Amino acid sequence: MTFKSFLSNSTAVTLAVFLLCSAAGSSASQIMPIDEVEAGMDGWGLSVFSGDSIERFEVRILGKLNNFSPKKDIILAELLGERLRHTGVIGGMSGSPIYIGDKLIGALAYGWQFSKEPICGITPIEQMLEIERTVISSSRNTSAEHGPIEGGLTRSAPARYDPFTAPENPLLDNSGNAPAATGGLAAGGFPLARLDIPLIFAGCSQSVFERFGGMFDRFGLVPLAGGSVGSTDSGPVSLQPGSAVAAQLVRGDLSLAATGTLTHRDDEKVLAFGHPFMQFGPVDFPMTSAEIITVLPNVARSFKISNTTDFQGSIRADHTNGVFGIIGAQPAMVPIEISLSLPSLPRQTFHYEMVDNKMLSPVLAAITMLNSLSEAGNAVTEQTLRVSGTIEIEGTEAVKLENMYAGSSATGQFIQQALQTMQYLYANYYGPAKVRRVSFDFEVAEGLPRARVAEVHVDSDELTPGDTLQVNVTLDPFVTPSFRRQFQVVAPETVEKTRLFILVGSADYITRAEFQLSPGRFLYTSLAELVGLINKTRKNNCLYVKAFTMDRGLVLGGSEMPELPGSVWSLLNSRKSSGATMPLNDKTVAEFELPTDYVLNGFRLIQLTLKPGT
Repeated sequence: MTFKSFLSNSTAVTLAVFLLCSAAGSSASQIMPIDEVEAGMDGWGLSVFSGDSIERFEVRILGKLNNFSPKKDIILAELLGERLRHTGVIGGMSGSPIYIGDKLIGALAYGWQFSKEPICGITPIEQMLEIERTVISSSRNTSAEHGPIEGGLTRSAPARYDPFTAPENPLLDNSGNAPAATGGLAAGGFPLARLDIPLIFAGCSQSVFERFGGMFDRFGLVPLAGGSVGSTDSGPVSLQPGSAVAAQLVRGDLSLAATGTLTHRDDEKVLAFGHPFMQFGPVDFPMTSAEIITVLPNVARSFKISNTTDFQGSIRADHTNGVFGIIGAQPAMVPIEISLSLPSLPRQTFHYEMVDNKMLSPVLAAITMLNSLSEAGNAVTEQTLRVSGTIEIEGTEAVKLENMYAGSSATGQFIQQALQTMQYLYANYYGPAKVRRVSFDFEVAEGLPRARVAEVHVDSDELTPGDTLQVNVTLDPFVTPSFRRQFQVVAPETVEKTRLFILVGSADYITRAEFQLSPGRFLYTSLAELVGLINKTRKNNCLYVKAFTMDRGLVLGGSEMPELPGSVWSLLNSRKSSGATMPLNDKTVAEFELPTDYVLNGFRLIQLTLKPGT
C-alpha cells in the first residue's frame, strides 16, 4: 500500500493502539484534511513518556495559522491534562500523532519556549504524506554527489587546497545554511519554533560535549547525556504511531541519536518528527526505537531523556515537514576503528560506525577520535601524541595521516587536522569522496619533546655551478641541551639566477612559505590529485631544508611550468581570469626531510650568491 492510497483506504493498526482508540470507537486509520479542522474540536494524541509504553493525551484545537511559512499551514492546539500542564510541550514529542475522533490530522511539531500554557503547533498530515514523493523523487533526478560547484568553477577548472583553512561547513561556522528554527514569525521576538530534538550522546566524554555540542544548536538539537542499551526489558519494539523513534548518526562504542516520535506507519514506510531533523533532503541514517527514561521538566522547554534500543531500519528523507523512513532497510555506514596506547595501560580498541553524509561525516569522525583520545587526557597531562591513520576511499589511493603533536593542546591540534582533512574529502569541488573505512592508531607518551630552529650556518655565501654547500642547523630543545644536524646542498649546474635561498624550518613554516610564494602548487583538478596533496603533508617532527631560486612560472592544469620566457608567461597568464593558472614564483633546487624525536617550531632563511663558473 502506498502513502497515496492511505488517503482513501483504511490500514490495520496494532492491538495496543486499537485499545487506545477504542474509547473513540474507531481504528484511527483515516485522515482529516486541515480544511475540515475547526477551532473548539477536541482530539487526542499518542506519545511515550516512560519506557516504551505508548500513552494517550488529550488536545483541544485552537485554530489554524495559514501560510505559517512558505507553502506551509499549521494547526494550533492546547494540550490537556495535569502532566502536560506541568511540563509544557516536551522536546522529544516531535511527531506525536494527533487525532480528532478516528482521523489523523497531523504531528505535534512546534511550541513556544517559556510558555505558561502547553500550546503547540501541529504539522498537517497531508503535508507529511508528500515527503516521500518530493524528496525521494528529486534525489533520483539530482545527484547530491554531483551538484553545482561552488564559486562558479567548471569541472575543467582547478580548485585550490588550503592546508590551513577548511571548507565551509554550517555545523562549524555561522554561514546561515542550517534550517531555521523560528518558523514563520520574526526572529528575535517570541517565535513559534519547531520543538527541540534531544540529541542523545551515549558513551561520550565531557570533552566531546564541550567541543562539539554547541555545533548542533542551530539545527534545534539539544545535546544530552543518555544511553544505548539494545533491546528493552520487554523485548524488541514494533514501531507504531506514538512510538519513540530515533535517528542515529553514530553507533558502536559511542552512540549519537536524535529522539522523536513516530507519526504514521503504512506497511514498512513510516513518517516521524513533523518538522525537519537537519533538513538535508535525501539521507540514509539508521532508525532505531528508543526507551524513555524520564521527562525532565524545564522552564524553557522540558525534554525526554532516553536510550536508543533496537535497530529498526533507515531514514531516507529529512524534509521540512518531517522525516520518512523504511523499516528493515539497511543504511550505508562508514566503519571507524581506533587503537589507543597509553603509558602503563593495555592497548584499547574502539569501534564505531558513522553515517555517510557530506556535511555530518567530517564532524562525526572527529567526534569519535576525540572521544577515544579523551582517555589520554585523563592519563597524561604533558603528553606527546603520535598518530598513524588511513582513510580508505573508493576509486583512488588512501589518505595517509602520520604526524606527531606535543603539549596540552596535542589532541586538539590533531582533531583540527583530521577534521579539516575530512572536510576537504567530502566537500571537494569534483564530488565528495566515497569513504569506505577510517582507521587510526594513537600512541600517547609522557613528556614535552619540543624544539625550535635556533641557528643556521653555511660554509660559504657564494657558490658556483656544481658546488656542494654544507648547511649546519642548530636545534634548541625544551630543557635539554642544543644539538646540530647537517645537510649538503648541491648548486645548480647551470646558473640562470644570481641568488640561491636556503629555507630551514618546521613543517608549518615551510608549508606556509610555499603556500604564499607559489600557491599554484596547491591546485588540484581531481579527487586523486587532492588526495596526493593531502598525502604530501609535512610532519611536525621533521626538519625541512629547502633550497630554491626565485622564478617566474605558472601552474597550468596541475603541471608546473617554471622559468617561462616573458612572452610565454604573459600569454599563458592571460588565462588567469578563468582560474586555469596560478603563480609559481620559485623553483625548488633541493628539499630534505630529517625525522627527529621532537615537535619542531621556527625557521631561518639564508640568501646566497650564485656566480657563473669559469
